Amino acid sequence: MAALALFASLTAPAGAQVEELPEEAEVLEEQRELTQRESELNARVDAIESQRSALDAEEVELDGRENQLHAQIETAADRLELLALERRQPAIIRGNIAIERFVSGDPAREAFELELQAIGGTDPSQDPLQQQEVLSSIIENVDGELDRITEETANVRESVAAFRSDQVAIGDRRGEVLAEEMTLVDEIAAIESQLEDVATQLASVAQLLVRIAEREAFLEDLGNRGVLTGRPAEGSPTRPALAVKIDNVPNARPQSGINSADVVYVELVEGGSTRFAAVFQSENVGTIGPIRSMRTTDLNLLRPLNNPLFASSGANRGVTAAVNSSSLVNISASTGAGRAYFRDNGRFAPHNLYSTDSALRATSSSAGSPPPLFTIRPPGTPNPNVTEPATGVNVSYQNTSVSYVWDGNGWARSQDGGATIDASTGARTAPETVIVRFTPYGTSQADRNSPEATTVGTGAAWIFTEGQLIRGNWSKDNGHAVTVYTDSAGNVVELQPGRVWVELPLPGNASLR
Repeated sequence: MAALALFASLTAPAGAQVEELPEEAEVLEEQRELTQRESELNARVDAIESQRSALDAEEVELDGRENQLHAQIETAADRLELLALERRQPAIIRGNIAIERFVSGDPAREAFELELQAIGGTDPSQDPLQQQEVLSSIIENVDGELDRITEETANVRESVAAFRSDQVAIGDRRGEVLAEEMTLVDEIAAIESQLEDVATQLASVAQLLVRIAEREAFLEDLGNRGVLTGRPAEGSPTRPALAVKIDNVPNARPQSGINSADVVYVELVEGGSTRFAAVFQSENVGTIGPIRSMRTTDLNLLRPLNNPLFASSGANRGVTAAVNSSSLVNISASTGAGRAYFRDNGRFAPHNLYSTDSALRATSSSAGSPPPLFTIRPPGTPNPNVTEPATGVNVSYQNTSVSYVWDGNGWARSQDGGATIDASTGARTAPETVIVRFTPYGTSQADRNSPEATTVGTGAAWIFTEGQLIRGNWSKDNGHAVTVYTDSAGNVVELQPGRVWVELPLPGNASLR
């Protein structure tokens, strides 16, 4: 019932998120339409490329025609030049004959024979009339050839005109094709940009669907989840909480079982050292320890757990009396539950007292089921709190230094320069959530040598979750009340499912990394 009460208010947002599912269909339809349009544009581009290839072939053909025309023009020009020379040749010869006559004193016959010989290349003894006919024939042939050349030139002129017209037409067509191609290129670029946007949207929708599935699975499995962590419970989800005091001085490290604790409180004790109050509820734990004595700080920290089992090595009379008069079920080694404890001979006393989860639970049946200590939001639910990015935090306890660094999944813990390790598995301690609860300390009335944390009241708190820092406050109305954590806007802090380590340093004794 506690689990259902904790998450009842979170079921409505899940339904609201499910209503967003049609958005995926819309995005998929948009992607289909854009992809089809891109294919059509690509087909048009291919067609334009084909047209461009055809134009290139036509231009090659035109270049060949142009070369032929140039050859025809050059041939015609050469023939015209020869014909002109041939037509001029008879007149030149006759002029030379006249000059010859004048110079030689009118040797008419000899000069005329020379003319005929030059014209016809015949023997001077041939008939002069025949030679004249030859000359006339030459002139007539030249005139005929000139007419043919003139006709060919006209034909070439027409071919050149047609060639120029084809060149202009092809140029115009090429310009149109290039303009259409540029338009298509711009359209395709725009479509590709839209497709990238759609791909991004689809990725977001896929992530949303994963978160929705995680949340639905979480909500459907509420009855099987631990109320302190929101994670699947290995034992009964309603079984009592077991709080164990664990030693934390150098000779006690590495401790066993600490990575299986749902919640670990780190409190200041004598000499500036710290001690753990580890709360086990959702997991079945093997060896736990080394186990040390309890302190009066534990009372108000553990009272909200509804009569939890409280394991320790014992305490002085004053602390023992305070515990026995509280709602905590004292199953320390100094009570009848002492048979549940054992010594590890591989370690030196007093840092060698251990027990197991099953042995300690078997000592008493009077404890109650704990309520939720934190507000846990289902996986995939957006963080509603005011957050800022964070890489880690350093915490100081006079003679003890602690640090946490975000590793992408949890906050890897170190102490006094060394990694915090669970000896049971060898795994690094990296809880999903770390709370630095700045806490004043006074002196325990049961032991004047022991500091006592003032955990009733209000104070500042830093909550580290999912690589983010929530700067807020803690408040606790009385010893039995559950501590409430709020962000800077006054909203209740909501944590992701997982383990929680609560550091209790003096105010000001922490800094961001």
